Amino acid sequence: MENFLFSENIISLPILELLQKNFLVMPNWKWLVLIAALLLSLILRPLAQFILKLFKAHNPWPKRFPKSFTAFLFKAEIERPLSWALITLLLFLLRDLLEFKGKFELYYEHILKGFLAFHVIHFCYLAVDSLGSVFGEFVSRSPNKMVDSLVPFTTKILKAIVVVLGVLIVLQSFGLNVMSLLAGLGLGGLALALAAQDTAANLFGSVTILIDSPCKIGDWVKVKDIEGTVEEIGFRSTRIRTFYNSVITIPNATMAKETIDNLGLRPARRTRQILGLVYETDPSKIIDFCKRVRESILLNEKVIPETVLVNFNNFNTSTLDILVSFHLHVFTNAEELEMQQNIFLSFLKIASDLQVDFAYPTQTVYNREQNELSSSFL
Repeated sequence: MENFLFSENIISLPILELLQKNFLVMPNWKWLVLIAALLLSLILRPLAQFILKLFKAHNPWPKRFPKSFTAFLFKAEIERPLSWALITLLLFLLRDLLEFKGKFELYYEHILKGFLAFHVIHFCYLAVDSLGSVFGEFVSRSPNKMVDSLVPFTTKILKAIVVVLGVLIVLQSFGLNVMSLLAGLGLGGLALALAAQDTAANLFGSVTILIDSPCKIGDWVKVKDIEGTVEEIGFRSTRIRTFYNSVITIPNATMAKETIDNLGLRPARRTRQILGLVYETDPSKIIDFCKRVRESILLNEKVIPETVLVNFNNFNTSTLDILVSFHLHVFTNAEELEMQQNIFLSFLKIASDLQVDFAYPTQTVYNREQNELSSSFL
């Protein structure tokens, strides 16, 4: 290449002398070619990314097999790391053409290796994410719901392995003795283990949650005074979406030790109410009221008949208490509230038909000086 550029028929003698002068460790003409190649790579990189996008858009495979690994991979932005990797390979070719020498060649090669490794690791990271999506689609059809939480956890572990192995391979390619480096890090392992006790406890807690499966993603749980839906089970913590739409993060070590009330696993949901009638209510009306309330509950198809209880069971301070208890065969909180509302409205209608009054707290006060009775209502 040098013989072609410096032919006297192409370049004049003064310019030839200027180009052949050394600046730092290389002749000026090599610097010019290198700068031009870097500028050209900044232009070619978006072009390569655009071509890869077109290839993804017009590839028939993802449309034929939408649940395949290729389909999920093409949904990710793989064209960015691939385009940079192609440009980096072209810059490697430039090194051979310009015949860099000495330490500059070493530095140039190391920079390109690091740049190429970064984008290859990025591509592998996206590939692992796509692989996790394929497994997620596969296990979603399985009756065993434990694997629903296991797939994202495993995907995160594989991503960490890709990054760690990628970095170690790059260090090895730079001439570093990775085994010696790991052995040296092992000397500080004890101190690191002491400093990372909480992290290790949370990691083992997450493994315990996934194996024992007290809850899974989507379950309605109660941990201490925290109640909500499990949104994510990660390495360190579990995220719960509360019913006021905030997200509470609980360390997995705490989750593994605490009592988890999994409300989402209930085969049926109990409703229990005390209906207080006034003391002036006629006993026959109490019997009729209990009978009609029981009948109205049984009319609901979501109610489990053998669980229905409606009985007069207590003389309270200012009320005659009617215990109402039944179980609803529902799976969501919204459905439960809807069924309860319909049933409770029927109670009000029955009370209106029978002219039965619901009580509220009252207090009787005696005035001894005037020897008269006055009542105040609370």
